[in-house]
Amino acid sequence: MDLTFPYTISVRLPSDLEIIPSIRKFVSEVLQVSGFSAKFAFRSEIIVDAICNNAITHGSSGGVDGEVELSCVIHGDRLEVVVRDNGGSSADIERLKEAVRRTRLGLPLPDYDSGGMGLEIVKLLSETIDINVDENNVTSIHVVRRREDV
Repeated sequence: MDLTFPYTISVRLPSDLEIIPSIRKFVSEVLQVSGFSAKFAFRSEIIVDAICNNAITHGSSGGVDGEVELSCVIHGDRLEVVVRDNGGSSADIERLKEAVRRTRLGLPLPDYDSGGMGLEIVKLLSETIDINVDENNVTSIHVVRRREDV
């Protein structure tokens, strides 16, 4: 199969944690078909799981209108993942803003109680992570994971 890089897959997810296993598996299979190793695909699954879980749990209004956008740009040498939510509670936004501040300063993230933000594992598995919160509290997380075998 001939693939032309880069290409993008995008999907809108309902605010339902039960959809995440299917989405992460889909991303993994796309990466493997694109020539990435099983190890790279599995670690990318972890990233997709963590940031989608955070977006649904902390950044989505939930209910019928709650949704999260996932976009993956597959390049020959890297994967770029962008997850965008539709805004969360004030407390969650404040926690996220603190995580953004600490990430930009290169500081470790605070220990959150169980069900925490989960960005530390994303930081460990990624080359870069960029988090933005706009004036409407809509959060966008852009993660770049570079291919290890190139």
